[in-house]
Amino acid sequence: MAIQTVPARRGAATIVKQGQSIKIINTHGNQVVDTWAFALPSSSVSATDVSAPLYPNATTSSPSLYSSVSNTAASAPEYMSMCHTRASNLKITPTVGDVLVSQKRAPMVKLTQDSSPGVHDTLIAACDRWRYSELGVQGYHESCTDNCWDALHALSTSLPSSTSPDTIEGIKGLQAALGNRVPDPFNLFMNIPITAEGEGAKRGVSFEAPLTKKGDFVVLEALRDVVVVMSACPQDVLTINGKNPVDAHFEALG
Repeated sequence: MAIQTVPARRGAATIVKQGQSIKIINTHGNQVVDTWAFALPSSSVSATDVSAPLYPNATTSSPSLYSSVSNTAASAPEYMSMCHTRASNLKITPTVGDVLVSQKRAPMVKLTQDSSPGVHDTLIAACDRWRYSELGVQGYHESCTDNCWDALHALSTSLPSSTSPDTIEGIKGLQAALGNRVPDPFNLFMNIPITAEGEGAKRGVSFEAPLTKKGDFVVLEALRDVVVVMSACPQDVLTINGKNPVDAHFEALG
């Protein structure tokens, strides 16, 4: 697949099949790219099958011990989860060779290449309309949260006719299935130093400009069929994009 654009201030999404990779490029060197991976929806796993992830390490009696309420929540589609990835890797920032996992602690993607200084963020939520209001913006402002849903919708309406109806409907239904909540993204190229403030365990964070150069990239290998969503972050109030949001690019690799 040819190199494609993540438009400045907007998002893009693509399907990456198991074993394939996606190269995400900081084309101009100053652009943060909020990145998500959602498990490609499938109807092939039964929620009542004790071998399904709904009942990990099941014993003869354990499935009956879960409540129907908790099973409903546990049946939500899988997405790449930053808090679970931090627990799995025992580090704040993934490095080459690390696997990023879902909220069900299952492998989603693997970071296989990183030409940048390796400064990325897993702590900060995607920007949203309320964040910009908090920062003093009046009226409309693009956000990574809106870009995520818009990109998924655009993908679901542009897939070729040969695409499985289950896949199309599954992608369309992700927003509702996730309760309209955008997961915390893997903020590629985002520089959020953890600072020491005072004594003891007290810590702070700081929003700083990226340390990347033009053309820096990361490569993520899909460990299962996933939908990868990217947002060229529109943040222009703080310095994280040098106050100048621009295009980024991506390329699907076989």
